[in-house]
Formats: sequence, structure tokens, C-alpha cells
Amino acid sequence: MKITLPHDIPLLFYIPVAKAFYPFPIYFLRLAAPAPYDKSISRILNSLNENNYSSIDKVQNATIGELRRVRNFGEKGLVILLELLQTLSQQPELVLETDKLDDSLRMELDHLKQVMPVRLQLLEIGIEI
Repeated sequence: MKITLPHDIPLLFYIPVAKAFYPFPIYFLRLAAPAPYDKSISRILNSLNENNYSSIDKVQNATIGELRRVRNFGEKGLVILLELLQTLSQQPELVLETDKLDDSLRMELDHLKQVMPVRLQLLEIGIEI
């Protein structure tokens, strides 16, 4: 798949992920993956995290050009990342399926969901915690 998005405009203008998810760690995107523990997904998320793209917010504010320069990421990683963000954008209810995550990430997400601004934003998009 060839990516035709402009290289200098942040992803948030093309993939409208709800702002409630912005503080969530990048590993939250595992919930949007068809196979949650796929090795390529782990490599992609690890590469993003190691290159200071540790939250959904940081990825949403990145451009295609910036992401293409991420070490150990590649074009396939970029395509998969865009698909994960698109899935999260279309299915925000994935936030409720944290049982698929490891314990420490699940606890972190459960805590984030209780933070009042995040909780209110989730309620605004129809997700009741």
C-alpha cells in the first residue's frame, strides 16, 4: 500500500482519533490490532516508544515525514500504524476491552479512564465507564 498523505501535516487532520485517547500510551493501540500479540505490532509500537512517540497524542501530532524517519520503523510499520489509528477512530469502544492487555498496561489504562477530563471526553463520545 502506497501512502499518499502529505508528508508535512500531522496525522490528526486525517485520522480523527478522539482526544480522550491522547494521553493513552502507544501500547494501547494493541487493542486495535486484529491479532493483539502479533510480533510486527510489538516491533512497531516498541520502535515508536523508543523514538519518543510514547502516547497517542505524540503520534497524532506527528507527520508522515517525521514518522518515516523513525529508526527501525519503515513503510510497513507506517501502514500498520495508520490502520491501527483508523480502527481506533472508527471503534472507540475498544477502550472497554482492556482484558486483552497485560496487567500493568490494563491498570494504567483503567487509571487514565478515571481521570476526569478523559472520563468526560469518553462520555461525550458515548462510552460509559
